Amino acid sequence: MKYKQIKEGLGDAAHRAELDHEVQMARADLYKLAKYSIKLHELLKNISEAEGLEGWVQAKITKASDYISSVYHYMDYDEKFDQAETADNSKIVPTQTVVPTVAKTETYEEVLFKILDKKVTEKKSNSTEEK
Repeated sequence: MKYKQIKEGLGDAAHRAELDHEVQMARADLYKLAKYSIKLHELLKNISEAEGLEGWVQAKITKASDYISSVYHYMDYDEKFDQAETADNSKIVPTQTVVPTVAKTETYEEVLFKILDKKVTEKKSNSTEEK
């Protein structure tokens, strides 16, 4: 008996559906987060500093804020860094500061160290001139 080979690509389709689902799920979670954040902000207007919040409540708000901030800054930096590299092959950090062209053998940390060293040297020169 001859078997017919089936190429359905179910694994690929499931992977694409999962990726799409993750984005939609994240958007739904962010919508819910924004909605509850606004409601909590309104509730907190009625609570005085003397009344305060329970420690666990403040801790949860702080943690949620930190998590969202981390994700935002990661995605924002990643987007700006990718755009800057594809623009004209010059390396621009999100603050729009032009970084000198980096030799392929230098690591990111080495480049940052050189920039920091240059700034420290300039600062020392300025403070010596002032004396």
